[in-house]
Amino acid sequence: MDITKRYAAVITGDIANSQHLSGSDLNHVLHVLTRELEKQVALFNGQFDVFRGDAFQAVIPSAQYSMQVAICIRLALKATTPSTDVRISVGLGEVSFDHDKVKTGNGEAFVRSGRALDKLKSQYLAFTSDDDGFNKHASLLTAFVDNHITSLTQTQAQTLLAYLCAKDKGHENIAKILAKTRSNVTRILNASQYHLISDYLAYMASETKMEQ
Repeated sequence: MDITKRYAAVITGDIANSQHLSGSDLNHVLHVLTRELEKQVALFNGQFDVFRGDAFQAVIPSAQYSMQVAICIRLALKATTPSTDVRISVGLGEVSFDHDKVKTGNGEAFVRSGRALDKLKSQYLAFTSDDDGFNKHASLLTAFVDNHITSLTQTQAQTLLAYLCAKDKGHENIAKILAKTRSNVTRILNASQYHLISDYLAYMASETKMEQ
């Protein structure tokens, strides 16, 4: 048995209002979710499980990128048809799990992530770590970002996701990826307040990297 024990981020989530989706729509949403999880964990050498039909967990060893992963997953589901939201909680700390069996894992990060998800009511995004002082700042910032993402349109979510995932973040390149005009991409990104999201992710990355 290959038990992995390390400091990492655990992302726990579930599809919001999945019971209201038709069988075919839920299957499509799960396909989009799985595809985005595969892409994100490959970038940061992580692992994930999808279970119970509408829930998932991922372990991201590079904890500083955990909020970017969480937001990209959320944007991917908001960008699909039917546009769907997802509740996501990120917890940082020690983790221990059998290789390729994330859902059976344990440790501080699993506990924090699960408990924070259970406490989510009107919000869709949560963050918690072992630093109570930082958590106070992070929770307030995350609440604002969460509210903003909730308000994004399907097109804004699609464009913001492409921007966050692109190595070349020039608007001309994003326009090519999405087959849109550069002026249209710039207009959509400005409306989605992409600089604020980028600044939030940069701040969270710099602060959570210090905790490792």
